[in-house]
Amino acid sequence: MTSTRPPASGAHPETATRPVLHGHTARLPWPFPDDLDAFRYSVNVEPARVPRRTAAGEWGAHIVDLGGEEYGAIMADRRRILDADPCRVRIMPGMLPACWDLLLYYLRDLAASYPHVLELDEDGDRFHWRNHALGTDQRFVLGDAGSLPCDPMTFLGREIPDDLLLVKERDGALSFDAGLVTFAAAWSVSFDVGMTMAEIHNPVPRLTHEGITSRAEQFLRRLPADQVYRRVNWTFSASGSRRLDVSLEELPDWGTDIPALVRDRDWGRLQLRIEVEHFVRLPMTGAVTFNIRTHMTSLEQVRRVPAWRDQLARVVLELPEDLAAYKGFLDYREPAMAWLLAGEGAA
Repeated sequence: MTSTRPPASGAHPETATRPVLHGHTARLPWPFPDDLDAFRYSVNVEPARVPRRTAAGEWGAHIVDLGGEEYGAIMADRRRILDADPCRVRIMPGMLPACWDLLLYYLRDLAASYPHVLELDEDGDRFHWRNHALGTDQRFVLGDAGSLPCDPMTFLGREIPDDLLLVKERDGALSFDAGLVTFAAAWSVSFDVGMTMAEIHNPVPRLTHEGITSRAEQFLRRLPADQVYRRVNWTFSASGSRRLDVSLEELPDWGTDIPALVRDRDWGRLQLRIEVEHFVRLPMTGAVTFNIRTHMTSLEQVRRVPAWRDQLARVVLELPEDLAAYKGFLDYREPAMAWLLAGEGAA
């Protein structure tokens, strides 16, 4: 798991020299604390719904980041993927009550976070959901599958940009037993659903040997129902564009992107992929959500923020070879970071 710590409260140390940036970059959840120069995996979580200042702006006020002007495009892409490939949604037997729990929790949170765009009216077990940005107007009865056009997890997934995962204790282990995932980073929801957390994380260097997986499981088992937490993960995208879907299902489409980018030495198009993960223990069933919101920014954009440019180069170049290989950039990190640092003084 990523090593991040929340920056100290108050003014960001570079406030006086922060470039004037807007939109996507200003909202970007930068994955490293200000003083970090060396990255290692760890069990790093912090309270959610707490805004964090960065060298370019602020992020983190809400559990779900709709993405500003990008929201419509992201959701159109997600709905296209779900329509074309229903296997991106997998729900194990017995998990449907947790899916209803997930739907209600998030619709309530969304309506409270974005009241001018999203509305939820409640009358006992009857609900009326309206998403004015996407044009959704749906009445449903909690627990009544016939009152929705699809299962509750899919309905929620067609309203928000987060990938949705549900973890439940089964046979003494924490298992990933339901998920809707359209923006996976080189993995497949169809393959992973039903696996334990230990089985899923076993390929990641150092996690099991250094006890990180077991500590992460202890955190999830003890997660209270009245507190929400988050963590940030990062890598470089296996795509030269801002393609969010780099799942194993789509490998034929994106598998040659990085080799082509390296061949052309077009480092400015290399994407830093940032994943904000939220952890919630659902109130009715006790299942735990492990939801992922993916953000992308190019090295060209990173270069415009001097604090980000310098820190990213330090972290990437210092990373041990086994971690750099797992993240997929061992063979090209030196020329990519040399290009990034050559932009010192860029606008």
